[in-house]
Amino acid sequence: MRVFLGLELPTHIRSQLVLQQFLLPVKRKLPPENFHITLVFLGTAQMPQLEALDEELSRLDVADFELRLEGLGLYGKGAPHNLHARVTPVPELLALNRKLMHLARGAGFTPEARRYSPHVTLSYLRPDSFNQAELEAAVARDMGFRSDAFTVSDIALFRSHLRPDGAEYDVLERYPLSVRGRDVKL
Repeated sequence: MRVFLGLELPTHIRSQLVLQQFLLPVKRKLPPENFHITLVFLGTAQMPQLEALDEELSRLDVADFELRLEGLGLYGKGAPHNLHARVTPVPELLALNRKLMHLARGAGFTPEARRYSPHVTLSYLRPDSFNQAELEAAVARDMGFRSDAFTVSDIALFRSHLRPDGAEYDVLERYPLSVRGRDVKL
């Protein structure tokens, strides 16, 4: 099974993103239940790796922090393939990414080595599904997009199902960032 660690988005942030999608000239928009921020893509997982990762994540102790989305962007040189909302890369988010990369390696995963670029995908673009000049103009116009701030207090282990019409994501487990957020088991 394909898995990744990420952040779920609060309902009010999802609503703000749906409004942004409505304003953009693209045909294939991700459903709001698929909105998330990937922290670490882990790839295909075996049960021993997941058990080791669960053990590590259950001891995670990181302070909650504030996050917001600011501006829109495109990935793909020449022919864009991803339309997204940018995530403000606050130091706490970048530190969490580094910590989770370390824990993932310790659990036997080989996380992607590319530079971390936090974002929320709004649409995967196919060449025949948009007018590039219109899209670039819309993205430039909406660079002033700024979501409300929200508190990050936990992370999620997601499973990714690849389907012909796009990926679907299920939360397998949630982990509070801080030991203060956990139920105490006696």
